Amino acid sequence: MVQRGFLAVAMVGLLFLGGGCVAETDGEDPVEETAESALALRALNTLALNGTYLNGVRFNGVRFNGVRFNGVRFNGVSLDATTLVGTRGTDGQPVRGADFIGVDMEAALEDLSTTTVRITNVVERNGLSYYTVKHRVGSVWANICGEGIEAIPVRGTWDEVTGAHSDDGSSFTFGCQGAAIGKCAEWGYHGGARQAECSGSVCEGRDLSYLHQACVRLVRADYCGDGVPHTRIGTAIDIWDALGIQTETEGSGMSLEAEWSVDGAACVKHTRWRRLGASDPDRDYILAHCPERWAGDDPSCGGASSTFHKANGFATPLGQRRLLRNASFTTNVTLQ
Repeated sequence: MVQRGFLAVAMVGLLFLGGGCVAETDGEDPVEETAESALALRALNTLALNGTYLNGVRFNGVRFNGVRFNGVRFNGVSLDATTLVGTRGTDGQPVRGADFIGVDMEAALEDLSTTTVRITNVVERNGLSYYTVKHRVGSVWANICGEGIEAIPVRGTWDEVTGAHSDDGSSFTFGCQGAAIGKCAEWGYHGGARQAECSGSVCEGRDLSYLHQACVRLVRADYCGDGVPHTRIGTAIDIWDALGIQTETEGSGMSLEAEWSVDGAACVKHTRWRRLGASDPDRDYILAHCPERWAGDDPSCGGASSTFHKANGFATPLGQRRLLRNASFTTNVTLQ
């Protein structure tokens, strides 16, 4: 079902479904940390891509080939959209979804060592699979995302410094709710799914992993596509895409901020935040590190000639196309 845009504001744990908008946050909702998992999740888009920490270090992917249940290996594990599937090693019977409750999976850490995570619950809502995933902290199993927070599996892994996505088919990422990776999956951009786009009688199935990658950049205001975010918790944004999964919210009062590709902003009309009495640090960062992306008053950014539009972008590879647009206010803050 097409939803009428995402008008994003900071509403912790509250979802409004009315007036064509869904209330969310472009920074992540703060999650109360428990004693058992003090660093399990510090969910801030402004600080981290996914926000999943394990005793001070992040996961760098969960391996498809390291899955066991009570010592029985699950073979050929992969993702069907956001649902884990595979076969049981003893008899070759197919397993999927809730069959993974209780399995242990091998997760890679920053230093290339491994640890074990355990799936303790799986539920399906609105076409997505949500997993409760835990890791051992001392003598207890603690939720990797923070107490009560579920995770959505997404194809591939992300470089925590540059924000770059890679997918060699061997690993996936558990994206926590409220963090950029999980949030973009909930918004309809989840890898493995395809969306038809037609131009006349010609139709192509579009891999939504490209839109997901662009969304992760957008949520964090990673304008230059270098992993550096330029947003704050509670910043209102409206998001829509070239395939009509999300559509622009009419009457938001916001103006076009940027067009987005998998590599960050293809063009930037304005930034989300600006300091009074000083230079604009986010604009200055763009001008210093990716000046070709600063559109300013250039009408071509967001215009009819953009590959965002099917008329221009249908034949453009998704890795090169402008896939998302967002609108926002420019919020002024007084220099402290």
